[in-house]
Amino acid sequence: MRGPHKIFAHSIIVLTQAVFAGGARAAEPAPPVSSNSELARTPASEPRAALAELLARARSLASSGRFLDAYTLLAGAEDAYIGIIEFDYALGRAALDAGHPDKATLALYRVLALDPNHAGALIDMGRAYLALGNFEQARATFETLLGLDPPPAIRAQLQAYLEQARQERPVRPEPPAEPGRLSQHGYLAAVFGRSSNVNQSPGQPLVFVPAFGATFQLSDQNVSKRDGFAGLMGGVDASLPLNDSYSIVGGGEFAERRNNQESAFNLGGLGARLGIAAASQTQLLRLQWLAGRDYLGGSPSRDMNALGLDYARAVGAGTQLLAFTQAGRLRYLPLELRIFDADFLMLGIGVSRKFARESTAFVTVSTGHQNDVGGNPSGDKRQIGMRVGADAVILPRLRLMGSVAWERGQYSRFDPSFLAERRDWLRSYELALQYALGPRLALRFGLAQTNQRSNISIYEFDRAEHSIMLRYEFP
Repeated sequence: MRGPHKIFAHSIIVLTQAVFAGGARAAEPAPPVSSNSELARTPASEPRAALAELLARARSLASSGRFLDAYTLLAGAEDAYIGIIEFDYALGRAALDAGHPDKATLALYRVLALDPNHAGALIDMGRAYLALGNFEQARATFETLLGLDPPPAIRAQLQAYLEQARQERPVRPEPPAEPGRLSQHGYLAAVFGRSSNVNQSPGQPLVFVPAFGATFQLSDQNVSKRDGFAGLMGGVDASLPLNDSYSIVGGGEFAERRNNQESAFNLGGLGARLGIAAASQTQLLRLQWLAGRDYLGGSPSRDMNALGLDYARAVGAGTQLLAFTQAGRLRYLPLELRIFDADFLMLGIGVSRKFARESTAFVTVSTGHQNDVGGNPSGDKRQIGMRVGADAVILPRLRLMGSVAWERGQYSRFDPSFLAERRDWLRSYELALQYALGPRLALRFGLAQTNQRSNISIYEFDRAEHSIMLRYEFP
């Protein structure tokens, strides 16, 4: 028997959003090496080269959108190659993409009779059941595949298929992605909520300054303010396969959050990324250039440019190791904020673990350094942090998500006003309940709490927020 990761080697080819949150399936693999018994079935008059050429012609037709022609070509050669796994699998997929799910099941049955763990055939069989309206068997197929702990991108697509089966909604098969064909996935979300501290400031207006031995009153703008807010956000991830292993990847996002009264503290942001990814059946390595701009009160506030590298590796059933790093710079645009300009480096490692089939738990540990280049009175910053969280299925359409994060920041410069080197301790808690209104539409109720303590009182704050979000994901 193949292990779960070997079983899903073919599924990375059959389905993609690669491994980045895209929405299409990946390119058809080159014909696998057949067993001796399969070679024995090939007629002497039809050498292997002829079969390889036939499959290549079918792939070429499918890649240009001529799915019916691809199926007709393969169906005409069925008598010569029936019983060979690679041929039957190609025939089944061609029939499915050409709109003949009944014909697809016949070919895919033959594949599974010889190789019961052929992940590509199992997935396409489930899709054929959906197209035929056989929802009970479709549900059983996708639940079985999810139980084998596929990689994250494959898992997301299987969960979408399973939701369609649970809703008893047949779907039209989508054509496979080919090298050179762009695939993308995105989302749009609207959020409404209320915050106890929209300006992230101390709650007390009075602060004692040791250097002067006196208490001063903060300006009204620097004391915490309560307000309601509404926001809109969205993003897109795209992947352009170069071959079975490498892809050009990129994406972008935007966010806008406006307060009901405190418009000076409206928040916004734009981000973009572009890079290259290398993937195998158990590993993913992605190198990207990252850029972003933040807005405060409707005006540009800060630019970020960085180079990011992240790595994921599946180890054992349901376990994934993670590593990531970013190096770049932060530049503030208003003249009065340029003292906070810094160059930064961040490193992190983590692990995630699947449990109860569709649930996940994770933990990450990170450290970093910000090198002051603008004259920050607190100097350079060293930080270390940890985040622990879980995403659990409560009911078929209901998920509970939560996380706890902790971070410690230590600064290098002695502050002459407060007679101390700054030390911060930040804790944050998040809890959300998400209900799936449909395969791509979800409603999320969220609670968040952030507390920062510092040995310099003007940097302390507390913030509590509650929100409701409507999120739509599109292929």
